[in-house]
Amino acid sequence: MNKELILLYNSHLNALTKLAISSLPNESCAILLGKRVDTKSIVKSILPMTNSLHSSVAFNINPDDLYNAYNTARLSELDVISIFHSHPSKLLPSKTDQIFMLLNPVIWIIYSTSLNNFKAFIFDKFDHLKEISICFIKD
Repeated sequence: MNKELILLYNSHLNALTKLAISSLPNESCAILLGKRVDTKSIVKSILPMTNSLHSSVAFNINPDDLYNAYNTARLSELDVISIFHSHPSKLLPSKTDQIFMLLNPVIWIIYSTSLNNFKAFIFDKFDHLKEISICFIKD
């Protein structure tokens, strides 16, 4: 059985880190577009989003912005492969995150601004939370 994997270029890692830091004290968020091949997803571009809640413990993407992101993906012949957001501390999806993860069944990447680390998660076909491996690759 192949293990699920998401690949991000180092430039994406840097862009997501900068987005998270520049959004402090609020959570940041973004939509990641790319291609999915079997169990591998490779990020091709990042669409920074506005956290409409302006909160340090929660985020929300405006439905119009989310629609535009999906439309951008379609026009670019890419897939929405991940939803990214930052947390001030822990690297686990909150209960609210988990509800939205079930509604948006893509890989969710969380960056901890205090731990300076990334983790990725998805729900498997049995609705069990599963950590996904992240592979950073040189540009």
